[in-house]
Amino acid sequence: MAQANPKIRKNDFRTGIEAGFKEAWESIREADKQYREGVGTYALARDHYLFAHQYNGENPALNYKLGVCYLYTDDKYKAIEFFKKAYEQDSLLTKDMHFQLARSYQLVLEFDLAMDHYRHHALTLSKKEAQDYAPLMDKYIQECRHGKYLSREPVRVILRNLGENVNSRFDDYNPVFASGDSALFFTSRRPFAKSKRNPLDNKYNEDIYLSRFKDQQFGPAERLPGPINTERNDAVVGISTEGNTLLIYRGHIDGGEIQGAKYLAKKQKWRKPKRFNSRFASKEGESSACFSPDGMEFYYVSRASKLSQGGKDILVSRKNSRGKWMKPENLGPVINTPWDEEGVFITPDGEKLFFASQGHNSMGGFDIFRSDKKEDGSWSKPVNLGYPINSPDDEIFYVTDQEGRYAYYSATRDGGWGARDIYRLVYLGSEKQLLFKTDEQLLAGPGPVKSGFLTMPESLQLDTSLVVEGRVLFSPEERKPVVAKMEFFEAGTGNRKAFVVSDSSGRFSVHLPDAMVYAIEINSPGYMYFLDILDLSRESGDEKVAKDFFLEKVEVGTKVVLNNIYFETGKAILRPVSHQALDQVQRFLENNPGMKLEISGHTDNTGSLRINQRLSRDRARAVVDYLVERGIAEDMLVYQGYADTQPVATNDTAEGREQNRRVEFKVLSK
Repeated sequence: MAQANPKIRKNDFRTGIEAGFKEAWESIREADKQYREGVGTYALARDHYLFAHQYNGENPALNYKLGVCYLYTDDKYKAIEFFKKAYEQDSLLTKDMHFQLARSYQLVLEFDLAMDHYRHHALTLSKKEAQDYAPLMDKYIQECRHGKYLSREPVRVILRNLGENVNSRFDDYNPVFASGDSALFFTSRRPFAKSKRNPLDNKYNEDIYLSRFKDQQFGPAERLPGPINTERNDAVVGISTEGNTLLIYRGHIDGGEIQGAKYLAKKQKWRKPKRFNSRFASKEGESSACFSPDGMEFYYVSRASKLSQGGKDILVSRKNSRGKWMKPENLGPVINTPWDEEGVFITPDGEKLFFASQGHNSMGGFDIFRSDKKEDGSWSKPVNLGYPINSPDDEIFYVTDQEGRYAYYSATRDGGWGARDIYRLVYLGSEKQLLFKTDEQLLAGPGPVKSGFLTMPESLQLDTSLVVEGRVLFSPEERKPVVAKMEFFEAGTGNRKAFVVSDSSGRFSVHLPDAMVYAIEINSPGYMYFLDILDLSRESGDEKVAKDFFLEKVEVGTKVVLNNIYFETGKAILRPVSHQALDQVQRFLENNPGMKLEISGHTDNTGSLRINQRLSRDRARAVVDYLVERGIAEDMLVYQGYADTQPVATNDTAEGREQNRRVEFKVLSK
């Protein structure tokens, strides 16, 4: 059910106070544009709505839209807060208010409240709407009942995010292991230089990435080159039993098909993908696929209407005695439901079938199910893998490594990298057993069920966490409250530890896991991004830590030195250590999409002016190229090299020359 788009009317939004109205209304207009374009830009819309919310937090349409943005991004509790406020202000604002509250409550495991709101929503429907939506409403209520039952007895499992080498703040999913578990192929919707957004959801199109597995770690993900990736959707769905042919889903708006791309080991390159088999193609499109271990059966997901039980189903084709693929068959109603199935996977021993389904006893969205092969070759009734493996959100693309030691899947969880991430699952066995590997931390069971997603059982260790409270304000003199995104990172590794948004009074409260040194990054539309070190290593956690932060407004002509930008000596090649600082500039630009920056390179006076001029310009261009490759529009950036013509310190000392060798950005327009 699509969310509503209530209009925020200018006269209703104006409070009678002119100070700040112009900037707030500009943020509303920009946010509405991002909101209309779809889910892929809801995070950007949210930030602009939050900025406008500082001026007027009592507008019901604004609060509703903030609820929608939070529901489809990173904080379901915030969604509930804004939906409730919108409903209190205008209970007739939209017809779907109870539905949106129901979805929000379901996603945070408040199943009784969710069912109440689903029933209230049903009462607001016309007779025809009630008939049309009755199956869907019944399904949501059934999901809540399943969720109540499944969450009472959590499965003893550890869910471990694969980290920033694999995951990004965009959707990452569908893990597929290369031969010998030497690497992990997966699909991502992160941007690159020529990324295009898909008109269906306004997210970036799919691309295939590779992370090499070495020394028990996944290395930095690499986007596979052409001919594997194109400007349209390219997603990895499986790999051949020999390990040399990658199965790829290629498609666009009107569906797609499975293609095979063979890797030529001697030439170390990929052949151009081609249709895997005409028997497995239909106008409706095919997606997930896998082979049985002996290579004699091919399982895949399709919406082929002639074979479907309803929605997307799992089909199977078998090889005959001549090695030809037979006509595909539907796995039947034991496996497939009237709803969608996806992400089919057969274990290396061929005895278990894992898949995702919106049907059966799902607790919401796609859940992961297991079916065992019976003696006659048929599959048993699917079993839900349980909570917290499954949640009311989507879990999909469950696989194991080839040794069968670990399982992996894609899920959305609190504390992830921003959207759908790939997780490793470590099963702990029954509560009285000690089935731990020597390289795993000893962990306790999950304990009583709480609201919210349980992503990791509690460690058996002392509580070293602490709480930081304070306000985000504009200037120490004016002390104007600012709604801002605040991210806390471990200073040594750059790993994100916490995320919070200050409220309309600028107040925030954040729970940090350890007393240590943090890097804090603060972003708010219309303000310069803030980056500083917060040393909490000497705090005991017995008392709350009070800390205020002050932001500066973005003004045309403002210059900022980009610290921690490093190049190879005498070259315009960025060193990897620079990426973290440049990623902060990327987030700043995403929060201010109407802005234009000049990126400038500067040198000291060592060497000739001609060489320094070229080097400083090339380095500025390298920074621009990096940002464009990550989805920043080219028209937001210009670059220039000034050599040693704009020193900020003396060139007579080593320290002064080091300060003069720098990269700056200047605000040209906002």
